[in-house]
Amino acid sequence: FFQDASSADIRKAYRKLSLILHPDKNKDENAEIQFRQLVAIYEVLKDEERRQRYDDILINGLPDWRQPVFYYRRVRKMSNAELALLLFIILTVGHYAVVWSIYLEKQLDELLSRKKREKKKKTGGRSTDEAKLAALDKNERVLDKPQWHDLLPCKLGIWFCLTVKALPQLFQDARQLYVEYKETKMKAKEDALAKAELETLQKEKKPKVKKPKSEFPVYTALESSVYIPSYDHGASIEEIEEQMDDWLGGRNRTQKKK
Repeated sequence: FFQDASSADIRKAYRKLSLILHPDKNKDENAEIQFRQLVAIYEVLKDEERRQRYDDILINGLPDWRQPVFYYRRVRKMSNAELALLLFIILTVGHYAVVWSIYLEKQLDELLSRKKREKKKKTGGRSTDEAKLAALDKNERVLDKPQWHDLLPCKLGIWFCLTVKALPQLFQDARQLYVEYKETKMKAKEDALAKAELETLQKEKKPKVKKPKSEFPVYTALESSVYIPSYDHGASIEEIEEQMDDWLGGRNRTQKKK
C-alpha cells in the first residue's frame, strides 16, 4: 500500500495478510516471526503519531549520532543505576577539567605579573621599587598541578572519611552543650524559687511602723482674762477633741446663764 493510504485501507490489508501469514495457515518455518512483524507494523500504522514518525524516518532516514535524538533513544533504554554511573562520570570529568582550567589561569597570571616586574626592573626606579619587587618574588605562590586526589570521587571519599572520624567529637560536643543548657535552666529555676521565698519572708517579717503622735504647738495668751483650756501635750487627737467639746459646751452654758 502507499503512504497516503487511509486507515480503512490499512485495516483491510492487515486482515488479508493476517489470514495468509497466520501460523495455522502458513507452513513456513518463520511463519510465527512473520506474523509478529505484521502485528507490529499494524500497531505502528494504525496510530497517527507513530505513523508520522515512521513517515519521517522513511523521508529523512534514521537519526545520526550528531543529532540529540540518537542519544535520547539510547539513554531512554538505560536503567537507573546506569544513568547514575553515567552522570557520575560526566561530573568527574567536568570537575577535573575545571581544576585544570583554574591551574592554567593562575599560571598565566603568574607569567604576566613576572613580565611586568621584569619590565619595571629594566626601566629604572631601584631604591624602593627593588625592595617591593624582592618582597613580591618571595611571596610568589607555589602552584601545584592537579593530581588524582583532586578528582571528585577522591574528594568525596576524603570528605566521607573525615565526617565519620569527626562524628564522635560532634556527638560529645552536642551532649556537653545539652548538659550545660540543662544546668543553666535548673540554676535559673532555683534562683527564681529563692527570690520568691525571700520576698515572702520579707513580707512576713516586715514590722508595723507606728505613726508618730502629732504634737500641737503651745499658744500663749496675750490677755490674762482669756480662758485657756489646759490639755496634756502628749495626749492623742481624740482626747484633745473631747476636751475641746467639753470646753465649748461649758462656755455655751455660761453664756446662756449670763
